Amino acid sequence: MANQVKLKISRGETQGKEFILQQGENLVGRWDPDYGAFPEIDLESHDPEAKVSRKHALIRLSGKSVSLEDLGSLNGTFVNRGARLEKGKPVDVKPGDELIVGKTFLILSVEE
Repeated sequence: MANQVKLKISRGETQGKEFILQQGENLVGRWDPDYGAFPEIDLESHDPEAKVSRKHALIRLSGKSVSLEDLGSLNGTFVNRGARLEKGKPVDVKPGDELIVGKTFLILSVEE
């Protein structure tokens, strides 16, 4: 069986909620049919302050490698509380990394 790559919300009222990543592109954002935003990782109900953009970030899963790219979000995307990611410049992320999307905190994990 293949490894399962997950994002788990690490803070707030919905702490513990998990999202399973699919091979290829996984859009992170808020569902909004009026804007054509249908993210695989919909943070609408986990983002009480509405800090997540409709099309906020993109997580690419290719085999075992994972990258995160900001799509020009208003409130930014961060890895391990480092500098704000530049729009359109993917960075590699690994299990245990903390991904901050707007004000939503997620931990990347891999399960065998």
